[in-house]
Amino acid sequence: MLFNLIISCLASTVFVDELSPLYPDADLSRYPTSWTSDAVPGQLAGVHVIGRWDSQLPLTIRVTDEKGDAASGFAAFRLHDVPVEENTGLDSRTEQFKGEVNPHVIRRAPFRIYEAIEPLGLKDGVVEIQPESGLMAFRLEVNLPVAGVHELDVHLEQDGRAQIMPWTIRVHDWVPKNQLQFGYTNWFSPTEIASRHDVEAWSEEFWPVLSSYAELMDRGRQDTFWMRWVDFFTSDGERRVLDTNRLERYVRTFLDAGLVRIEGAPIASRPDGDWSKDWLQLRDVKHPANSDEGRIALADMAVQMRDFMKEHGWTDRWVQHLADEPTDVNAADYAKLAEQVHQLLPGVPIIEATMTRSLVGSVDIWCPQVHKYQQNIEFFRDRQAEGDEVWTYTCLVPGGPWLNRLMDQERLRSVYFGWAGAKFDLQGFLHWGLNHYKADPFVQSVVDHPAMPNTTNKLPAGDTHVVFPGPGGPWSSTRFEAQRIGMEDLQALRELHARDADLCRELIGRVFRGYDDWEPDVARYRLVRRQLFEALASPSSMN
Repeated sequence: MLFNLIISCLASTVFVDELSPLYPDADLSRYPTSWTSDAVPGQLAGVHVIGRWDSQLPLTIRVTDEKGDAASGFAAFRLHDVPVEENTGLDSRTEQFKGEVNPHVIRRAPFRIYEAIEPLGLKDGVVEIQPESGLMAFRLEVNLPVAGVHELDVHLEQDGRAQIMPWTIRVHDWVPKNQLQFGYTNWFSPTEIASRHDVEAWSEEFWPVLSSYAELMDRGRQDTFWMRWVDFFTSDGERRVLDTNRLERYVRTFLDAGLVRIEGAPIASRPDGDWSKDWLQLRDVKHPANSDEGRIALADMAVQMRDFMKEHGWTDRWVQHLADEPTDVNAADYAKLAEQVHQLLPGVPIIEATMTRSLVGSVDIWCPQVHKYQQNIEFFRDRQAEGDEVWTYTCLVPGGPWLNRLMDQERLRSVYFGWAGAKFDLQGFLHWGLNHYKADPFVQSVVDHPAMPNTTNKLPAGDTHVVFPGPGGPWSSTRFEAQRIGMEDLQALRELHARDADLCRELIGRVFRGYDDWEPDVARYRLVRRQLFEALASPSSMN
């Protein structure tokens, strides 16, 4: 095994923690040339490397084990930088919305940050790439199936010269016994998938692309996928008819990828997006939801959907939204709609992103914004005590110190959504933006709010998306991978809680105390995460 051996030394290449923000103007002297990771069998261990290479010569990258063979599960990715034009606001949106400076950001905008993750092809366990001038950054990962301390070498070779960097991975002897059982959804746009990959929606060429998105969602530990009714109902001149063939193929695409829960998208909305209106309109047929015409049309569509789900045995996998973010203003109309839907779809829980207390009895799965949850925690605990579920969500709100997953925030915030699930005994997390691009995401990260273009009302950097449309399929992001790590941590925390609740609470408290009170130091988080794995691997923790 080679340690710290540099042959005909290349320009310095260094390791960077995958959870540390990394910039194309990084000072490489701050970072080490050896690395240690913690993992469990079958779990990804990842690290970033950054350096400069001769742009006239090909660069090869490989990772070898103690025997000199290709490391198990080795994969390599190139990191691409994207712009952050404005900083997130102190409470929401961007700073210009209220003109207040937000001190809780990782860097003052404008800046560029490595964010998009491009998969690189392997040939015989080796990646070959033509470097560009300036710094280049890569993500390396392995998946080791056997517990123990593994001494790996990262080889970066160019024109016969090599830099060999030691990468130690401690694989702790613990394997999850149970499925996570935590709802995690990112809303996505089939329309954007089709247009960004230059295929016609629902054509034969579309389905393999959709499948690649489903596979990426599963990799990120997302278990819930949404289903827009408008994509599956067509008109026969008199009524809306369910396209059962398309819907079956759609659902099976995600189930085959590993996702397990079907999330019916909102079937109603505010007319013209007007938040002052106290009534709701059906999205598909445009009737007021609680008019005679609306109730008849909805009953027809809901029965078709109900029968389809029952026929395929999927009813117990199905949750359904009615109208996004209902408030006290339209709560009465929402409650009437919920009553009808509960009758039409017995046993199907109604899930909603909402903070209004007026919908007790209408909503079965509550999904408040994280700060609203924490500020009203007793109400939501009461809902759980009565048998409801509670998830949380973020969007362009909140800003400041609160957990969100925006580009000018610590990647640890994305991780801590999993720790919040353990601390507060939550059942899920929702975000609206897997790929709801309003511009080219490689070129523009801060975009106008769709309802108020050309104003100070902006969507902050990364709010619209957490994956990128690569030329050959979807690319992950550093934020998406960070949230995956948090979901894996949640699974470990839950098992430790079942064994030793006091120790679990102690470990959580070392890094996460609330949605606005968490440990920002990556090294400190890594230490506690290692202690979590050690506790699970210890025979004494089985008592």
